[in-house]
Amino acid sequence: MKKYIVFAVFSCLIFSSASAQVTVKPGLKGGANFSTLTGFNADFSTNFYVGGFAAIKLAEIYTLQPELLYSAQGAIVKQRFDNIASDPANAYSETKYSLDYLSMSVINKFTFGHGFEAVVGPTLDFQVSDNLGRASDDLIGFDMGIVGGVGYSLPNGLTFEARFKQGFIDIFGGEYYVDSNTDTYGDIDDVYLNQVFQVGLAYTFDVKQK
Repeated sequence: MKKYIVFAVFSCLIFSSASAQVTVKPGLKGGANFSTLTGFNADFSTNFYVGGFAAIKLAEIYTLQPELLYSAQGAIVKQRFDNIASDPANAYSETKYSLDYLSMSVINKFTFGHGFEAVVGPTLDFQVSDNLGRASDDLIGFDMGIVGGVGYSLPNGLTFEARFKQGFIDIFGGEYYVDSNTDTYGDIDDVYLNQVFQVGLAYTFDVKQK
């Protein structure tokens, strides 16, 4: 019986010691999105992201970082006209399509050396707006994906970061895509996925722990 009591006390001491090392610091972040959609003849569109996070440092090299961001995404889609032979210079038009999401991520951040960081984690995005016109009726209202990237943190709390986000869910749910301008249908075998490169800054506030 005494052995169990000693073990319980020892376990409590270890847990208390580990808990004392945990720190929670809030932060803000923002930057540029370079986004596109697979399945289209699309170029990258430049947008932005902005939001906040909580950096929960659980170990010397590991931080769990929940994030809530507003992420403006989309793509610049090229449309081919039938008069390419007679007028090659005006054979294509470009339309900027926007898909904006409220993005919730759980980031696993690993710190190496003096400020260098690697991050990876899942993300769940909920669509809040778009400009796809009639095609909006076929949109799936959410996306799931993964985020990965690198960063560098300064002692003053400022972090420079670069990330890549890959969506896993077809934004049209595998249905035909209806072009809002020409009323033409896309190939049902095409898969339209969000892809985003992010470059930006984050600032972690130095909150004194009690």
